[in-house]
Amino acid sequence: MGSQFGPQGRASRLSLGFLLISGLMAAGCINKEGERLPQGLMTFPIAIELSLPPADDAPPEYVFVANSNFALQFNTGSLQSYDLQVLNDAIDSTGAFVGEGCNGAGFLNVCLQRDATTGVQNACIAPGTQTIDCNCDPDVDEDCTACDCDPDSSELRCDPVPPDRCSVIPEQLRLRDRGALLKTVVAPGLLLSEAEIGSFADGLAISTTGRRLYIPVRSDANVTFIDVDSEGLLDCGSGFVPQQSCTEFYRTSSAEQVNPSAPVEMPPDPVDVFAGSLAADFDPAFEGEYILVAHREGEASLLFDQERNGVVRPRIAASLDELAPEQVTITYQPAAKKAWISSAVTNQVIRVGVAIDGDLTQSSLFNAGTLFVTGLDVGNVMRDILFDPRPGRDLAYMVSRSPESLVVARSDSAGEQLNVVGQISACRGPSRLKLVELPARGGMVLTAFISCFDQRMVQIIDAELFQGITILTNISGSFEFVVDVPRERIYIADFSTSVLRIADLGPVLDCLEVPATGAGGAGGVGGMGGAGGMAGAGGMGGAGGMGGAGGSAGTGGTGGTVAEASSPECSPVLIGLVGLPQPVSERPR
Repeated sequence: MGSQFGPQGRASRLSLGFLLISGLMAAGCINKEGERLPQGLMTFPIAIELSLPPADDAPPEYVFVANSNFALQFNTGSLQSYDLQVLNDAIDSTGAFVGEGCNGAGFLNVCLQRDATTGVQNACIAPGTQTIDCNCDPDVDEDCTACDCDPDSSELRCDPVPPDRCSVIPEQLRLRDRGALLKTVVAPGLLLSEAEIGSFADGLAISTTGRRLYIPVRSDANVTFIDVDSEGLLDCGSGFVPQQSCTEFYRTSSAEQVNPSAPVEMPPDPVDVFAGSLAADFDPAFEGEYILVAHREGEASLLFDQERNGVVRPRIAASLDELAPEQVTITYQPAAKKAWISSAVTNQVIRVGVAIDGDLTQSSLFNAGTLFVTGLDVGNVMRDILFDPRPGRDLAYMVSRSPESLVVARSDSAGEQLNVVGQISACRGPSRLKLVELPARGGMVLTAFISCFDQRMVQIIDAELFQGITILTNISGSFEFVVDVPRERIYIADFSTSVLRIADLGPVLDCLEVPATGAGGAGGVGGMGGAGGMAGAGGMGGAGGMGGAGGSAGTGGTGGTVAEASSPECSPVLIGLVGLPQPVSERPR
């Protein structure tokens, strides 16, 4: 998913910087000679995707992270490929990291206290080492009786390492200043491959084959494509190697035309991208991928990634303008052949029709009608849109910042009014949304995960019952994230500190087995409630509620607050970091 710069209402303090950045981008001065991005370093991670699983029910093998270089400290951004087995072993102290990972040996209690200047007490940093180790494993010995320290002393007591003070780092990264980190776990084989790309990457999509990645890069005013092999290695011009800089060929998806006789120009400022299969979504006779791109100032573009004359690469097919300002994300509704685009400043949902028939050279995009959000407090500032993945559910889930809520509407709305069937309060500054099916209650339960940058948390909602489950707090820059269902983990790209934060979803799954209930109760799988609506924690109330399969029974009211809807015992447990924390003040949108 894409992002944009500083939110409305706070733009004044960022306006000068934004104008400077815009001027640099217009002049082509973003990618220039300067300090090279250190190998293995994250810098403003803006997008994250999991590799496709090698088999049904198998865990994903890799996680891909796009770094935007938002502060322009370096002369490039990057795309990184991390090995998830190594990552989780290093956190869990399993595999090659038994007793040495983040859940390994404890530390003196005094080491856990932050020093105002160094971040870690000087007494805890011995020459040639990083920390003083108590030589015990609290997971094995609860009282730490094996420690060379006094378990009854407040300073000499041996304690586990707090999860925000331990980070797994790739062996390629040269540690400069570990700041407040108490423990670093150097993990050989963690970072498999790294490719330098332009600055201001603003999204990430993976092909339906799992063998190609697409990244909208604003400094290039184009889409970069990168190949990935079965070992997690990347290739964008130098073969499948651990490190490289992407060549111009891979950084200019629009350099070639689908129809050279009717050339199309790629609009500037690409902010998000969606990739799908031509055969699955349009015609089984087609081969390759289609790529939909949203551009910040009201444009959209369409590319096809196919073989021509022995070369498989994206080529631009169509573009469309005069849509809506401050576009943020794009997603696709295959049954309707329409893309939905969110806008950060209007109460509109932009729909773009995709016309593809037997002759791909005649493909086009057209304005399929704007949907206006009504029946809400203000109903604007939409940040993300996703469709219900379950068959037969014509529902769209939208993250709104005014009001701050998860809005649910009919995705088959006729006319210009979006048929809102309910909403649930969200945490402050909601940014991104994931719909994830988790194993619970004898089947799979649809859950909604919402990242809230302003409130530094991730909110989790039971989308079948429309009840808030819990929140994960103290995530300094929660923005993009992915959910690893087989491992029961969530990986959060922390934009503010340039790390990944890893949390265990075990408590969430336990709470899904016994959902909270209120006076109104849930309406069951067929729909939300009857006249009573849902009165459970954070649920959708109101006289309307949602009817059964036949359609909407009116606009549902808003349930309880996020605080009322959250249950601490259900909260995911933060278990460690990946990368070197670098606190900054910049913010995405």
